[in-house]
Amino acid sequence: MSIAAALLIVIAVLLAAIAAIALFNARRGPQGGSQAPLTSQSLADASQYASSLIAEARTSALHAHEAAMEEVKERLADVEGREAVIAERHKHLRERREIFDDRRFAYRKRRDEIEERRARVAEQGSQIDETLRAKAALDRDAAAALVLDRIQSDLVAERSALVEATVAEIIGDRVETSANDLIVQAVERQDASNVDTAPRMSPLSLEGLDDHARERLLSALAVIAEQTGAELGIDDEKHQATLRTVDPIGREIARQAALEVVDRRLQATEVPPLIQRARKTTQRRVVEVGERALWRMQIEGRPELAELVGTLHHRFSYGQNALLHCEETGHLCGVLAAELGLPQSLARQAGMLHDVGKAVDHDVEGVHALIGGELLRVLGVDPGIVHAVKAHHFDEEPSTDLAMLTICADAISASRPGARRDTLATYLLRLEQLQTIATRHGGVDRAFPLQAGRELRVFVKASQVKDTDMPPLTSEIAREIESEMQYPGVIKVTVIRETTATATAPAQLVPVRAAVAEHAGGRQDAASDESPENDDEATPDDD
Repeated sequence: MSIAAALLIVIAVLLAAIAAIALFNARRGPQGGSQAPLTSQSLADASQYASSLIAEARTSALHAHEAAMEEVKERLADVEGREAVIAERHKHLRERREIFDDRRFAYRKRRDEIEERRARVAEQGSQIDETLRAKAALDRDAAAALVLDRIQSDLVAERSALVEATVAEIIGDRVETSANDLIVQAVERQDASNVDTAPRMSPLSLEGLDDHARERLLSALAVIAEQTGAELGIDDEKHQATLRTVDPIGREIARQAALEVVDRRLQATEVPPLIQRARKTTQRRVVEVGERALWRMQIEGRPELAELVGTLHHRFSYGQNALLHCEETGHLCGVLAAELGLPQSLARQAGMLHDVGKAVDHDVEGVHALIGGELLRVLGVDPGIVHAVKAHHFDEEPSTDLAMLTICADAISASRPGARRDTLATYLLRLEQLQTIATRHGGVDRAFPLQAGRELRVFVKASQVKDTDMPPLTSEIAREIESEMQYPGVIKVTVIRETTATATAPAQLVPVRAAVAEHAGGRQDAASDESPENDDEATPDDD
């Protein structure tokens, strides 16, 4: 209840008391102020009158209270609306403050960057000034020597071309023809080394099996995968299961065990003894294959070498069997060494053992060339062969003829037609990469990969690329291909610049007399009554 309502009730009570007093005075007698006796009827009337007054006062107080509450609600709503507007303005101000702070931070950061760039530019300018002063102080001979040193450092990437030019000056143009003849003869003398009999893992079919047989087979394959370190892949669309692993020996053990599980329908509990038996059998066969390969190549060494070589029988690179690739490289090295007058035995061993690191590169971190070289060094192989193995992919700078011979034989074996196979996606990706690398250079008009991606012909715009710019552009494209792509063999880059001049001879105007003569000659047979003048005009001697 509000204060106004309470005041109204008090006033009503006072009014009722006053009315009662007035009624009491009215009931008194007229004499000397003596009090007349009050009856029960008068008291009842006074009480009723007072009750009515109190009721009216209470009603008025309630109406006043309701009006006051309505006014309070209206004022509260107004206050809440104003508070909402104030809160919205505060929120907007906070957002504006955050935006201002972000911009101020970005401005400071940008200003710091600009200051840093100014300092760097100033430092570079001072360095340029010092360089100019230092160069200006050089004499002619010192400046010429400095320029030659700079040019020589820029031409390091073109050392192969320099070597070819130097050899051509000494021997003549016969060097390329002789090298091609030797390579062709060496390749033609290879026959049985290209026959690949190594087993390969094939997907296992799950089609036609009921739920029980499928569950039993998958459980057995899971045990095989766990025992051999392989990964079990299930293709529900093709209904096939595949065991995949990077360990060549583990893959062969898993293949043998999986075939026996499918043939004999073995349970998962029967797989561990089967794995042990397959592991012993595979190990014995690996050693036998390695010993036969070393015997064919006339190489002697410790027993561990035979195991490493035998492991390559189950290792593949772009579909090419690693052991057959090593044997072919060894034969090529021997043939080329014989033609060049180098020791055939060392060349054959270097070619045979150049990829021996691939037998363990799935367990040892690093590139297979350096891994193989370290293994051969531990096994006591000749240091020249160790260097050739480490350098056959330029992981170590080749410094001997044997190393260069191994590099050449490895490239020939890997890049000969039919040696390796690529998937269609890989082949298309390599062609696309070649085009992308070539066309992103300025002045390049078109690029065409040829010979399955082994040659790249680049056509440049004659207006933007000069003749002197072509050798650096060719070397730069070749370096980018080497650093960004993986490819078998070598890729030849050829840049072609064509200057075309076009001129048009204008159409000749036929003389009027000749045209008339030609027209008259055509009509001579049809009109025999031509005038003599027309006959004269038709005579070609007049022209």
